[in-house]
Amino acid sequence: MKITLGQYIPRASFVHKLDPRVKIFLMGLGIGVVFQIQTWRGLCLFILSCCIATLASSIALRRLGQGIRPFLWLVVFTALLHLFMTPGEPLTYLPYATRQGLQHGLIVGLQLACAIWVSTLMTLTTSPLDMVWALEWFMRPLKYIKIPVEEIALLVMLAIRFIPLLFEETDRIVKAQKARGIDMESGGLIHRVKALLPVLIPLLQGMLRRADDLAVALTLRGYTPGKPRTTYKSVSIRAHDLIALLICAIVWVSLIKV
Repeated sequence: MKITLGQYIPRASFVHKLDPRVKIFLMGLGIGVVFQIQTWRGLCLFILSCCIATLASSIALRRLGQGIRPFLWLVVFTALLHLFMTPGEPLTYLPYATRQGLQHGLIVGLQLACAIWVSTLMTLTTSPLDMVWALEWFMRPLKYIKIPVEEIALLVMLAIRFIPLLFEETDRIVKAQKARGIDMESGGLIHRVKALLPVLIPLLQGMLRRADDLAVALTLRGYTPGKPRTTYKSVSIRAHDLIALLICAIVWVSLIKV
């Protein structure tokens, strides 16, 4: 299973050149706005803006689809919950389902897909170092109450970067165990749970090994928790950053009332 959330694809596009603080702010704004849109017209316009942003990033829509595909179960499950648990006019062809639940479930499913789309686009166009620096900048006021901002930003970035590695490692182990003759698809629930043990144990070992290698790499590079660090690249807000911020903010916020 391929997943793009957490990966970085270097490009020389307009979106890649945006200030990382602007991209993180727009990601949070977009996720907040999309869950406030309750009309099909507003959702279609929001999806259109996401398509334009994707084209401006020089990243194929297929790569974005790979980021959304592993979360389709969540989208479908959430839509089904609204379908059967929303009161309203019953559907004659589907017991316990309502017409209002069907409409609300489809809207919520699209909202989740758009939220994953926006977050995936941000990680694909933002390098890990820029992401850590931007998170530290946003959390800088927390330093005054003795919160370790640098360590929290580093942990968030590492957690995001470990997501694709976790999926790739799981897929590799599952294929290896199936090649050894382990049946993971037939049988009852108890049999399937037992069949997961040959996957979970090497997966846990692999993640611990990667974490240990990462700790050694950070130590060799002179990383010391709590010690101030300098940055090689100086980042500042430029004109095109402000223009992109204003355009996206005005367009997205206006979609709430569409």
